[in-house]
Amino acid sequence: MGYMSNVKKQYWISFFHSLIPAYVIERLFNFQRGMNVQTIVYAEIIYAFTVTVFEIPSGIMADSFGRKRMLVISGVLAAAELLLVLFAHSFLQFAAAIFLAGVSTAFSSGSENALLYDSLLHEGRQDDFEKLLGRLSAVDFIGSTAAALGGGVLANFFDYEFNYIISIFSMCTAAAVALTLKEPPVLTKSESEISGAARYAKQAVSVFRSQPTVLLFCLTGAVLGACMTYLDEFWQVVSDNVGIPVMLFGAIGVSFGAVRTPGALLAHKLKEKFGYRRILTCLIAVSAVGYAAVFFVRNAFCLVPMLPAALAAGIADPLVAGYLHRHTDSDIRATVESFSSLGLRVAAVGVGLLFGRIAAERSIFAGFLALGAVCFGYLGLFALGGGKYFRGEKEETKRKAERRRSHS
Repeated sequence: MGYMSNVKKQYWISFFHSLIPAYVIERLFNFQRGMNVQTIVYAEIIYAFTVTVFEIPSGIMADSFGRKRMLVISGVLAAAELLLVLFAHSFLQFAAAIFLAGVSTAFSSGSENALLYDSLLHEGRQDDFEKLLGRLSAVDFIGSTAAALGGGVLANFFDYEFNYIISIFSMCTAAAVALTLKEPPVLTKSESEISGAARYAKQAVSVFRSQPTVLLFCLTGAVLGACMTYLDEFWQVVSDNVGIPVMLFGAIGVSFGAVRTPGALLAHKLKEKFGYRRILTCLIAVSAVGYAAVFFVRNAFCLVPMLPAALAAGIADPLVAGYLHRHTDSDIRATVESFSSLGLRVAAVGVGLLFGRIAAERSIFAGFLALGAVCFGYLGLFALGGGKYFRGEKEETKRKAERRRSHS
């Protein structure tokens, strides 16, 4: 039996993993249980710190002991996290739940894409990686849409706790499907005299040191992803502040997914038509303008400029992942992606401290202005350093092509 069956199973895992109606009322539930903006940001920092601590060890474990095993454990921990939140009534209890969520994310972050890429590699279809990753995002959107629309209606007629009960069953289903995955063998292996965990870490670091564009991609993904984290976490607070009823929260959540999904599906075509540098520059600029515009609108229409930022994130995710996996050997694939995810979590901590302080001292809208400032600042750095790296990569590609022609 081939390994393409893993793709279909990952579709189902993605669907049930996103079929979480608790997310649409998550912040309102937190406030109901005594949390506020500042403590929620603290919880996000705990989450980012937990992922940071477990990110690299989990990637090495995935490459050493199998990506399937890590995905199963991740699903179980995610279900346990939702169960703990259901009964949480204090910051410490929420912190314990967010700790489990962080470990779950770390266990799955490198394993999901590594298993997908190696399944395709074994079947000779690795060129379809970005396309299938986009389709996984579409499946995620379908699940999120059902959860958001259904969750908003359920929250209007039932207690918020009911959304969490349904979410726990959905996450358990995702873990059960993960048990049926087939672990693909390693087809490419990096050469190293070092053994054990040190080899994985050393080889992963060498990928970034020897290929500056890979590092640049990961930094860009980290900045955009960190800012998007706080859009995802606080659009509900913004909506509540401008008087939007909770009944419409599901539709709002769907709208963000509706713009991210086409971006993920079209990312591989945009890459072929415009090239990486132009796309990344545009994504950073669009994000910067979108976040800053929220501050200046300050009414129900402030949700509109959030949509381009969500679109930019949808395009960036498969581009960054695809570029990373194309420049990584199979046996360290999960470890390298864990390093990339580590950068995202570190960025999320820094951005979160800035966002949380400004939002608490001034307003949630000022917090979004800070996100725009972060993106504008990174755009300047990208413009200064990006051209050098991309020119170097282009020249190296030409040299390799000339060497191949001379040998032939």
